[in-house]
Amino acid sequence: MSKCFTAAVDIGTSSVKLVMYDDGFGVLGVFSTRSPLVVHGDTAVQDAERLAELFTSFVRRASLAGCRVTGVSVYRGSMLAWDADGHPVTDVVTWLDRRSLRFYERLPLGIKALSSLPVIGTVLRPGSPALIARMLLSEPNVRKTIRDGGFLWSLDSFLAYILSKRFVADVSQATLTGLINPYTLKPIGFAIRLLGLKGLRIPELLGHDVFAARFSGVDVGPFIADQQAAAIGLGCLDPGCLKVTMGTGVFVDKPVEAKPPLLLREGLIPVVLLAIGDTRLYGVEGFASGVGLVYDAFAEALGGFEKIEQMARIEDVTPALVVPALAGLRTPYKPYLQGALLGVSPGFKASSLAKGLVLGTALLIRHIYSLVTRYAGKPLKVRIGGGLSRLNVLVEWVSSALDMPVERSVEPNDSARGAALLAAYAAGLISRKDLYNPPLQLEQVEGSYERISVEAEVAWRKLIDVLGSKSFSKLLARILG
Repeated sequence: MSKCFTAAVDIGTSSVKLVMYDDGFGVLGVFSTRSPLVVHGDTAVQDAERLAELFTSFVRRASLAGCRVTGVSVYRGSMLAWDADGHPVTDVVTWLDRRSLRFYERLPLGIKALSSLPVIGTVLRPGSPALIARMLLSEPNVRKTIRDGGFLWSLDSFLAYILSKRFVADVSQATLTGLINPYTLKPIGFAIRLLGLKGLRIPELLGHDVFAARFSGVDVGPFIADQQAAAIGLGCLDPGCLKVTMGTGVFVDKPVEAKPPLLLREGLIPVVLLAIGDTRLYGVEGFASGVGLVYDAFAEALGGFEKIEQMARIEDVTPALVVPALAGLRTPYKPYLQGALLGVSPGFKASSLAKGLVLGTALLIRHIYSLVTRYAGKPLKVRIGGGLSRLNVLVEWVSSALDMPVERSVEPNDSARGAALLAAYAAGLISRKDLYNPPLQLEQVEGSYERISVEAEVAWRKLIDVLGSKSFSKLLARILG
């Protein structure tokens, strides 16, 4: 076995992975352990102690394998509270948790009215980490923890704390909480006061060239949000590139030349893709929640992902349209949307489900792509990664939907690769040029399906406007109880 050059721990919403690399960023080994979501009704959480245990055990394994630097990629939109000793007092509330929607409904009308405004509106929307923080602070044990010197922030901050006992946070994660300005990197005082978070401690922000801790003989970090790590891992940091990640969620990210416009609408958000010293690279992002969970459920029902692949290719079957969103659409912003199966006809078969799921995903990505590129410009290339990119039929449909060939990552651990590249850069093992242009294995995929017409995209948008309305959600709730 070649010597370990660098490694990464990738914390996801379904598993934790350790990926080790040689000096050419070839994969030496992948170790993965499931850390599933606990879902009950609107609640979608993870066990914080279990995540901490897996995280530290994988860093130790990296150390035993001879790795001296280990980057960390962490999924986004999480919040939890922990005490000064590093013991969690809540579960990790994930980005798929829908309880903040109910909490939002109880806010005063004056505050809710602000949720329609650009910038501040993203802070007040259901599902935003800022609103989750406010929800958690309504719990007496969390308020007591904060008074006693504890902390409330995102998962990356908790993991860094258990290694170092320092209250720090990754800049890419912190600017997605809604409490830190992505342009100045300073707290948004108005949002903090508006949500009654004035007593909340704000962590020290760490850039992507800084290790967060030294643990078991390993320099750990930099920490980075998973989608930003994937952009690095796919070599998609220049404005000519657009990244599509298809995993538990679907994320479309487009780097921009300078700062994104403040007046982003339709649920789009500005993201800090990379922060090194005084250099910050920005992007515009749109995404949908829970898409991968729909595929997991269909795979279980149909007999595996191979069956989805086979059934979606059957030509003489009419698809039944699937809207693959379990926790609301974020782009366009439809927090009440819970997914749908539509257009069931007398010729309905299991393959109708598979084809409709792929078609619905392609429509979703096409519309998010249209919204993102409206602000960030058309790309010269599209790169695709994530677990669902292993479905050839889906990638082909996406290519047809975008009306251009796409480049698919051959080795799918894009977030881990991005985090490992950052760790190597922080340690001085690679140059910034190498960081921006990493060694990659890409394959070109070109769809042969009919291009999604403008009329079909417009009709799809009108459909989700109806399905995602509050009135439709209330009617559905009355039926389902």
